[in-house]
Amino acid sequence: MFRLRPFVIAIALVVALPAVVSADAPPGPYFNGFETNTAGWSPFSGGTITRRPDFYSPGVGAYASGVDSAEGGYHARLGIDPMPHTCPSGGGPQPVYRGPVTDWGGYSAIFPTGGYRTGVDIYLDVQWAQTHFDRRFDWSSAINRTNGMHLRDFMFNAGTDPLGFVISAGFNGDRCSSFPANPGNQPIHITTSGWYTFEHSFTGVTGGPLVVVMRILDANGVPVPGASWVRSVPTDTIGTMVGGNRYGWFVQNEIDQLAIDNSFRTGIVSTEGCEIKINNGGWIVAMNGDQGTFGGNAKVSMSGETSGQQQYQDHGPLQPLNFKATTVQAVICSDDRTSAEIYGVGTVDGMGSYEYQIKLTDAGEPGTGDKYGILIPGVGYASGDQDLQGGNVQIR
Repeated sequence: MFRLRPFVIAIALVVALPAVVSADAPPGPYFNGFETNTAGWSPFSGGTITRRPDFYSPGVGAYASGVDSAEGGYHARLGIDPMPHTCPSGGGPQPVYRGPVTDWGGYSAIFPTGGYRTGVDIYLDVQWAQTHFDRRFDWSSAINRTNGMHLRDFMFNAGTDPLGFVISAGFNGDRCSSFPANPGNQPIHITTSGWYTFEHSFTGVTGGPLVVVMRILDANGVPVPGASWVRSVPTDTIGTMVGGNRYGWFVQNEIDQLAIDNSFRTGIVSTEGCEIKINNGGWIVAMNGDQGTFGGNAKVSMSGETSGQQQYQDHGPLQPLNFKATTVQAVICSDDRTSAEIYGVGTVDGMGSYEYQIKLTDAGEPGTGDKYGILIPGVGYASGDQDLQGGNVQIR
């Protein structure tokens, strides 16, 4: 079976082609269909993940025995944590079986323009569910703060019942603080066995609240009726509170040999044919009052390949640093070529690897009204979007 994809917790736990594994750090995309390995995924506690071929059978009467992979010739199976924990607080003495986790190719503290999506295919074996009551799994895609620390989980809560699977969506996970059939979380039933995509879409604009749309789609990419939930917290403001992706995690898994496939996080799509140049000794007065100087260029080919180099220096005295980009991973330009954003990673004072975002405005020649701003969350640096005191930004 081959399915084309669109291109384009209060529990606050801190902790292409189907054959290709793409595990770029944000803002690049991540994908693993488990055709060659489980790269980007790790066991957590005692919960394991193992690559298996089509029609794998864990044994007579086992979960999803003999099923085809969602795509390609392999998928992955999850093993149950042999030493469950108990609820750390509240919820009573319930068992907690932790499952494996992915970092989607790397954590991020920058919310990308246009947002992003994450997802994983999960096989729902309805016949098995109907004879194994109240077995649960909780699947989370979490978001970071702007300082790179955990902010919040957005959780699918699934459990078995006489009809098959009952599923709802919220912020909490495991038996300590969630219940799949919670009437306040819009539960739905899935009564047909098959592969289903559990998808999170993280959306919003700078200064506004994060809005997360959680959907379940069938094997043909068609949304399951009723299986769409919108979750948002008004105080989760993009740019001040909300950063980029954290983990994807089976916070709870009580189903031995739960089958998964096609795990992904979308990346930023660069603007084909866009070119940026910074000329004539650009400099600004940063938000901290220091003088900042910068220069560089960035370009996107008509095939979408990015290239370029960027440098920025804060001359102090409040927060001196010297930044040099080691990659230009994504470049987004407005249709009228008056604004652009550059994403990638670089070094600070010659060390480390820190993600960055540069925002540029080209208001005309020769630099009048142009703006420059750089954000390096890993060292807590933000110049703010500032008027150029010298230099010229050209976006073409």
